[in-house]
Amino acid sequence: MMTNLLTSLSEVTRRFLREDRASLSIEAAIMLPVLLAIYVAGYQFFDQYRREAHMFKASYAVADRLSRRTETIYPSDLNGLEGVYETLTYSEGASYMRFTEVWLTGGEDKMVWSYATDGQPQMTNTRLQAFLNQIPTMDDNDRITLVEAYTYDDPFFNVGLDERIIPNFIPIRQRYGDCLPYSPEVSELPNGCTITGNGGVVAVNPEAPVVVGGVGGA
Repeated sequence: MMTNLLTSLSEVTRRFLREDRASLSIEAAIMLPVLLAIYVAGYQFFDQYRREAHMFKASYAVADRLSRRTETIYPSDLNGLEGVYETLTYSEGASYMRFTEVWLTGGEDKMVWSYATDGQPQMTNTRLQAFLNQIPTMDDNDRITLVEAYTYDDPFFNVGLDERIIPNFIPIRQRYGDCLPYSPEVSELPNGCTITGNGGVVAVNPEAPVVVGGVGGA
């Protein structure tokens, strides 16, 4: 009787091992979650790259628009440029920008004026030191405008990418003048910049930096 039982069990085992019905369903149940995880991770990493490239292009679009400015620019104009950036990057309420004019004098880069949107910290001469390696080489008394954009990003899928602030830093030269005329108030004259009668923009020696639109401090 024991022999018959062992024989029957052995036969059942052999039939089970030879059976291939429904094997495709079992393989699919095992592999589908793996393939789905790979697809989601690939999508998230690609989307992250796409968003960063989009933000970079939007920063350049704002900087290019600013480089063509020949009239005095005010905080309201710069806030409007931030709105353009947020519209281009679909980041309303999740971005801020900082605009700074830098002057090379005596071999040293100095801030002429700075404005940061949304009450964020503006540039100072002390903070400027951390960006010197990103500023192009200038001749003495040259001016350059720095356009910074900072955007909060939180990946939709948890694939190892943490939420973070994505920075973009764009240095530009004015196309049609020596500097970018900026004034914190409509009633005030531009600091360190003069608009001539024929519409030209000429840099003058700024007496002191103008710092508005954010939290101060060196």
